[in-house]
Amino acid sequence: MRSETPLDLRPVGRRRISDEIAGQLSEMITGGTLSVGDKLPTEAELVKTFDAGRSAVREAIAQLREAGLVETRHGIGAFVCSPVAASGFKIDPQILSSLEHLRQVLELRMEIEVAGAAMAARRRTLSQLRSVEDAFAKVQAALEAGGPAMKEQRLFHQHVAIATNNPYFRDLMRFLYIRIDAGIADDLARSVLRSDGPLEIERELHTILEAIRTGDPDRARRASWNHLLRTADRLGLRGLQGWEESRMTSLGEVEIPVCAAADLNPHAPRFVPPAGATDCHAHIFGPDAQYPYTPHRTYTPPEASTAAYFHMLDTLGLDRGVIVQPSVYGRDNRCTLDVVRRHPDRLRAVVVVDEDITEKELEEMHEAGARGVRLNLLFRSGVEVSDVRKIAEKVAALDWHLQMLIDVSEFADIRDTLGTLPVETVFDHLGHMPTSAGTSHPGFQEMLSLVADGKSWVKLSGSYRITGQNETPYTDIAPFAREIIRANPERVLWASDWPHPYINVDMPNDGALLNMLDDWAPDTATRDRILAQNPARLYGFEPPNT
Repeated sequence: MRSETPLDLRPVGRRRISDEIAGQLSEMITGGTLSVGDKLPTEAELVKTFDAGRSAVREAIAQLREAGLVETRHGIGAFVCSPVAASGFKIDPQILSSLEHLRQVLELRMEIEVAGAAMAARRRTLSQLRSVEDAFAKVQAALEAGGPAMKEQRLFHQHVAIATNNPYFRDLMRFLYIRIDAGIADDLARSVLRSDGPLEIERELHTILEAIRTGDPDRARRASWNHLLRTADRLGLRGLQGWEESRMTSLGEVEIPVCAAADLNPHAPRFVPPAGATDCHAHIFGPDAQYPYTPHRTYTPPEASTAAYFHMLDTLGLDRGVIVQPSVYGRDNRCTLDVVRRHPDRLRAVVVVDEDITEKELEEMHEAGARGVRLNLLFRSGVEVSDVRKIAEKVAALDWHLQMLIDVSEFADIRDTLGTLPVETVFDHLGHMPTSAGTSHPGFQEMLSLVADGKSWVKLSGSYRITGQNETPYTDIAPFAREIIRANPERVLWASDWPHPYINVDMPNDGALLNMLDDWAPDTATRDRILAQNPARLYGFEPPNT
């Protein structure tokens, strides 16, 4: 569309005529003479108006395009961009010769890249891990050959960005790498080769690689943070504002929210649960003086006593329960095991341990009523799993299972990682995948395949953690629950997740949560299997007296 306003384009002198042309057109665009969508005069018209050569006109249009003021359409011409495009984000590599600008750009990269390393640790696939490993090997080879390995380092970081499985993040990091390298390529190369720079670079990148390999997002954050701090040091930016070494010690530490208490007046469900019906996931909290919370927890729950829990079970008609170690206690399992030890006929436990747990300690936990280990890969204060197989091999002799708190939409290669373990696995909270991702998501389908093959179990629990709705019955959960039951009803469990800690919806009534199972599994035989027969097998209860 052509502007109806006459264009006042006056011929200018010969000094940097392309700049003068670009300047006049820029003023007309920013001043409103040329509006969004207007077509600029043709190249021939601009040549005639400015008495300039075609090369000067083309250079001027290129400047406007680089500034985000115009876009060119092949065979049609140049048009004024939208305000968003006109104010588009850009980094001029030429300004990076200034230490202040360099600090600001590296600071931007630090804040973004630290998060990206954690994303890669959570989400990378096995093939993406291989690519990161190959890129690291190329860095090693180039450094050993005596070069700065700039191209190889850039490739390493790009593969880490790809492993986030977020195309926007990948493209943003590529944008930053290209412009930073263009602005300080020589400085970066010299900084790598200075002193013991090659060894430092290798150690720093290897630490990032190891964190991504072991799936430890906190370690990946720290490794990436340290690498970028050292990069700043090598470029002469040590000690500038925003780069303080101590800042990483508080990375991720935020105000700890206090949770709402459970509804202490549950109502009975609309159906009668079978004998031996079991709530397969609940927590006991407190008293604080006896069982203190870890200072690095994600939330602070109110006290939730055994008496209150049994009141909920009795009201719903449930005979048994499974007490799962919550993240707020870290690996201090005393509260969970003390409760279960007092009620051996009615309760079982799932505990949290690390790879250093001894056989004797595991046997003592088994005697107390523990039947599984929970691996928390979502929140702080859970286990940072560096070797799932090592834990699995330790508990296999006791016929325990591994309970996985993971988001199956982010945990790549689920089948390859978990399907070959020597123990059974349990996915809690329906795989913790947001309903917005849909049942066709590859991660959800991989989980279903493990369930269908009898290698894994799924808990129909924590619906409010993945729903897009605020109140029961959370109808968007139904397709997921039904797909899980359809895959293999003999590998499905139900759980309340009482007292529902750290949720961002209205506190549900436990009777309403159990009624949802009636919607998902209206067949009485299937529902009874989920509530009684399946948990008896998994947790070692006496078979229900039918």
